[in-house]
Amino acid sequence: MDDLVWNHISARLSEEHGGGYLVTPGLHMYEEIFPENIVHSSENITANVIHGAIYNARPDVNAIVHIHTHAVCTVSVLPQGLQFLTQDAAQFYDSVAYHKWEGISEDFDEQDRIAKSLGPSAMTLIMNNHGACTLGKTVGEAWVRAYYLERVAQVQVSSLANSLGIVEPSEEVLKHASKQYQGEYLPGVNEWPALVRKLEKEGILDPLDS
Repeated sequence: MDDLVWNHISARLSEEHGGGYLVTPGLHMYEEIFPENIVHSSENITANVIHGAIYNARPDVNAIVHIHTHAVCTVSVLPQGLQFLTQDAAQFYDSVAYHKWEGISEDFDEQDRIAKSLGPSAMTLIMNNHGACTLGKTVGEAWVRAYYLERVAQVQVSSLANSLGIVEPSEEVLKHASKQYQGEYLPGVNEWPALVRKLEKEGILDPLDS
């Protein structure tokens, strides 16, 4: 789920904690990053441009994961965009926006265009020829959404090699399933606690209730 030093995870700070957001520092591998390394402004300006644009435009978003994974980048160059072929894909139905590539995002003027591309409700922004951002009300939601986005993209990319065609779910089923993903199957609700327990058992994370 990483692209050396070029991916970022961020979380909004409440006003009682000073506002703004915390972000991974940039120019660091994920395994180099510890709590004390999290910063208010990344060493990588692209993180500040992209994450800042989304937080400024979407008060409902509290966390962002930005990825350049292989399958997601492949889908980002396909004219049909993300296809909803599997059960996992239903959570993205009617919740994906697209932003045209403008080169490396180092110009703060792009923020207005990112916000316009994202719109008021999409929880995933596929950045053409670049990668994607997944959003959430929590870090867990945003991260697990990124995990499933890569899985969905992997299936789509693999299916392109099938000369016999693809069995696609109906719009009716996709609409139904997408609503199911707004409840107890919302990304992160079940998976994130399990991931935290895994890290605690491996000694990577101190128990959060201690």
